[in-house]
Amino acid sequence: MSLRPLLAVLILLSISLGRPLLAAAPAAQPGYTVVIDIKIDEKGAPEDAQVVKSDDPTGDHLLERIAMAKVRAMRLEPRMKEGHASKYTVQAPFVFPVEGDEGPMTGQLSLPRIVQAVQPVYPAEQAGRGEIGAAILEVVIRADGTVAAVKALRSTQPAFAQAAQAAVRQWTFVPSQQAGHAVESRWRLSLSFETDANHNDWMWRVAPRPSLGNYTVVHRTPSAETPAAGAKPAGPPAGK
Repeated sequence: MSLRPLLAVLILLSISLGRPLLAAAPAAQPGYTVVIDIKIDEKGAPEDAQVVKSDDPTGDHLLERIAMAKVRAMRLEPRMKEGHASKYTVQAPFVFPVEGDEGPMTGQLSLPRIVQAVQPVYPAEQAGRGEIGAAILEVVIRADGTVAAVKALRSTQPAFAQAAQAAVRQWTFVPSQQAGHAVESRWRLSLSFETDANHNDWMWRVAPRPSLGNYTVVHRTPSAETPAAGAKPAGPPAGK
């Protein structure tokens, strides 16, 4: 897992030159936010931390784990009280911008539930080279639960987008409902192609809202113990 992308993310922590932490979040913006309460010891090191608010959409709490890793690496100036260093608590929001995110849904549509998911085929050329990749898709689901259209919003390579689209076109769902009736709906899906040893950065594993969630296809080196390839759900819809 790479923590490097988080450096480009707006993190409301002024941890250099003894500046105080900012507890207030900025104006609403596209993306997901993890808010952590942090207890700082007399030396300015984090003593304890707890997630108090999160809209992390990943089934394995990926964004929360990245934020916690950044907290553990923090070193702040000690806070002085009456001439002595003292413990204190701060609240830090970590904001993860996501390209194309439309924010929390304002409508009354229910999240579709997957009925059948055809496993995407890991592109042979990329699998042979041990390459990982991903595609972010936009999926239109009919009122009967079949897929009307699949568009690749972006991908690491065209081969991964084509493999993802070919599979998702065959998926079926319990459709979204509005006022008790099945309706056509539009959702986004992250489909990640990975190996046991290498994983995509978080921005390829988080779909912009309105989001179905993320799905991971794992390519494994053939051995006596493991199959050549497999798939695992990593959150909605497969986790629903």
